[in-house]
Amino acid sequence: MSGDAGRTDLPRLPAQRLDCAGVAVEVWRSEARAGAPTLVCLHGSADSSAAFRPLAAALATDGQAALAIVAPQLPPLAPPQTASAPSSALDYDLPWLDALMEQTAARQLFGHSYGALLALRWALRRPERLDRLILGEPICWRLLEDPATPPAQIRLLEAQCLQPFAAGEHEEAMAWLVDYWNRPGFWRDLAPRVQTALLAGAGRTSLEVRSGSQDQTTKSELSCFDVQTLVVFGEETTVESQAVCAALAAALPHPSLVQLPGVGHQFLRPCASTLAQLLLAPTPKPSAGP
Repeated sequence: MSGDAGRTDLPRLPAQRLDCAGVAVEVWRSEARAGAPTLVCLHGSADSSAAFRPLAAALATDGQAALAIVAPQLPPLAPPQTASAPSSALDYDLPWLDALMEQTAARQLFGHSYGALLALRWALRRPERLDRLILGEPICWRLLEDPATPPAQIRLLEAQCLQPFAAGEHEEAMAWLVDYWNRPGFWRDLAPRVQTALLAGAGRTSLEVRSGSQDQTTKSELSCFDVQTLVVFGEETTVESQAVCAALAAALPHPSLVQLPGVGHQFLRPCASTLAQLLLAPTPKPSAGP
């Protein structure tokens, strides 16, 4: 949910369109030194691959980045009124992400918000193909409470966001969602062209939000995930998102939990240098156990 959505004055990195399991996916790549490992980066709802441009710049301060970024633009979904419309954003996104990871030979994956949920669900299916996972505030709401009792966050999403989306009241739903992840009045203060750009993607956003409300990730499932995982959250983000990140770190066998000071949910751009330092730090090897 970034106020940068719709901007055209940011420099564009080299982009290409790839066929990933039959889905045309536009990606851009950052330059890096020969042999540098590849990190695939997945943006969140109502955002874009541009969210990772500052990180790419921070990684390339010496002109020879030690990590190459591949950032896909999450592709449009079929309109909900068509026969080909997916019922779940995750069901649509997982196959093309699997193909992209294979095509790029990437063994590191970074996701933010919905992109973090997508990254986690792929990683839980394909742990053998991953060396490191970075999760920025994934929308795994069901980690907050017993699965038998829908968390308050899910009930709030249903009432304030998903129900208006289903009724075609896209502006009401987007306004609530953007304000929730930023601050009250954030939607009102956005430029009209940015609001228009966000509303144009409301169909995908609604399915991404629904994917979070329907997520079935369990602590038991996470306890078997034998991959180094960095969980990152903003100091000023929502209480619920902080709780999700804490629950993730508590359930994972090899976690690192990092709080970024002075920022909220939208930390990708302002914390690019800090994130670059975290990504370039040596990755500890998983313990072989007793």
